[in-house]
Amino acid sequence: MIYLDNQASTPIHPEVLKLTTQVMQDNFANPHSQHTFGQKAMHIVDNARRIISEYLGIQFSELIFTSGATESNNIAIQGIIKKALETKEKVEIITTPIEHSAVMAPIQALIQEYPDRIIHKIVSIDATGIVKVEDIQNLLTPDTVLVSIIHANNEIGTIQPVRDIGRMLKKYNPDSIYPLFHSDGAQAMWSEDINLNYANLDLYSISGHKMYAPKGIGALYIKKNTPIQPICYGGGQEYGIRSGTLNTAGIAGLGEAVRLLTLPEHQEALVRIRDLRNTLLDQLLQIEGITLNGDREMRLPQNINITIAGQSAEKLVIAADLAGLAISAGSACHSGAMQESEVIKAINPDQPIKAKQSIRISLSQFTTADEVQETYNIIKSII
Repeated sequence: MIYLDNQASTPIHPEVLKLTTQVMQDNFANPHSQHTFGQKAMHIVDNARRIISEYLGIQFSELIFTSGATESNNIAIQGIIKKALETKEKVEIITTPIEHSAVMAPIQALIQEYPDRIIHKIVSIDATGIVKVEDIQNLLTPDTVLVSIIHANNEIGTIQPVRDIGRMLKKYNPDSIYPLFHSDGAQAMWSEDINLNYANLDLYSISGHKMYAPKGIGALYIKKNTPIQPICYGGGQEYGIRSGTLNTAGIAGLGEAVRLLTLPEHQEALVRIRDLRNTLLDQLLQIEGITLNGDREMRLPQNINITIAGQSAEKLVIAADLAGLAISAGSACHSGAMQESEVIKAINPDQPIKAKQSIRISLSQFTTADEVQETYNIIKSII
């Protein structure tokens, strides 16, 4: 079986698995316990926090651990908006139409809770799925509290100009802390080199299982002095923002996954995966009726998203699975249900049928040239 659905979830890197397993066996104590066992567990947590914060160019205390990007996004969006509502009568939040459901759903929940006080503005994107900085700027008002722009899209892989957006936002209203800038970086963290301080981001979400670490672990960067309200209460862990006993083994695994990003082997993997992706994409585009979704250059190195005219994406994914190839149609984050892609609809407003005809193929750093060739053979045969 060939697994090419790595944007849904990556395999655990062997080094990450080794460390995570060791911590689960040997460091099971609660890291907030005062005895020696607890202190050893907290040392593991602190070491991982140091590795990740140094990699992202942020302060040690600006990183909190969560269960994944969904929780990180909810903390960022609900925490910022609810805090702003304490002092503002009306607040605005700006997103693109191709944000992950973990961003859109909490916004809709807030609107239902505060229907007369929250305004959700959606900035337009072009046919390649890229947002223009000036289009965001044109939507800003004194009531804009939060701008949330996904760093790299989970379906079409397009990469947004977050640095340019951040610079623009910091110049817009220099006398106010608002608008704040959040980005969902779950898909981008593994391949995109970003210094969060340089990018002028206030909040950034990451997820372990998108970058060869375990599921159930993630993190959220919250810039110092950012006004945010907890959405979960308990023992006051993670600086009072995210209560709950820390997942020591998962945190260790996330830290190890980030450490691996600093090695020369990681850059070599990026080059290799991009070359394999381009080889497969060039072959697929030679098949009549196949077109690429998203920008060819400004996209994640592992991502292919194509429309196959006249083909049902659902049937093609099932046929591929039966032939020994795991790929996807749309996002894998809808409780296992195969739904029409809202992302493909957004970039093809005049051709909604493409949402039913598009598939995503996502490689990993462990994908081989033979697997790429066999993938082409299977898809061509099915078509």
